[in-house]
Amino acid sequence: MKTIESLINANKKVYVRMSSEEICRRFYAQAEREGFTFGGKKPTEKHPSDLIAVLPDKALCYVGTFGRIASQSGAGNVVVVDGEELFEP
Repeated sequence: MKTIESLINANKKVYVRMSSEEICRRFYAQAEREGFTFGGKKPTEKHPSDLIAVLPDKALCYVGTFGRIASQSGAGNVVVVDGEELFEP
């Protein structure tokens, strides 16, 4: 299993795509164990979403319209990770 912290890259925008609410909840629980916050709160207190941004300061946030466009752009400074890949052995 990869750590969420290992995804952080100061030079790239990192997004994690969730295939289900269950995967998102697992992601939130792992993020909380790794010391991430979500709007100053514990990630497990937030509602699941299909796309979450991982910021360099160990913060998570929901993704709005521009972030969704960026996540689909294929730009070199954008990384999109499938949430399920984080939990594969």
